[in-house]
Amino acid sequence: MPEKIKEEVRRLAIGRKIRTLRTKQGLSIEQVSERTSMPVVLLSQMESDVIAPTVAALVNIAKALGTTVDTFFQDAPFTDAIEVVRHGEGRQIRRLQQADATPLQYNYESLAYRLSGKRMEPFFVEFTLDPGQPPKLVSHEGEEFIYVLQGEVEFVSGEDRVLLQPGDALYFYSKKPHCLRGVGEVVPKAIAVIYPYGE
Repeated sequence: MPEKIKEEVRRLAIGRKIRTLRTKQGLSIEQVSERTSMPVVLLSQMESDVIAPTVAALVNIAKALGTTVDTFFQDAPFTDAIEVVRHGEGRQIRRLQQADATPLQYNYESLAYRLSGKRMEPFFVEFTLDPGQPPKLVSHEGEEFIYVLQGEVEFVSGEDRVLLQPGDALYFYSKKPHCLRGVGEVVPKAIAVIYPYGE
């Protein structure tokens, strides 16, 4: 893994925050594994900041720990009612260039990481054109919206395949196993908004 990416993962300390929340609640990693349906080995690698968690993984872990996704990006509680994230201020999670159980097929940047208690999670997403492995379907509570800015993104869910191009938007229920992947010649970029709560 390139040193710059390793440093980004360490700086955000998402793994340490997951482990701290888990241990404060007296939960074993096996219990969180059971609640999230994620392998213990994968959770352990995330807690050790060996691999970067996907957005779907963070949603499932947050639910299992009774918190919200923004918890993993915040350095301190934020009490304002509005948040402005200037260009370059977002919290980025970049694809780690190594083989692992669930390779991240995109880079993402949290666009409202300081605002506590919000119901939606907005992200800027840059998809990998050749991730090296076939996409893995994920599912979690909630709903998702994606708006493609550049390139082409393919939505896959069961037999459904939808090709999205610049200016196209897609809204779907996240419980249906799904994945989004970059296709074509141009690196796809999109805005994604996740509402990570079920009915």
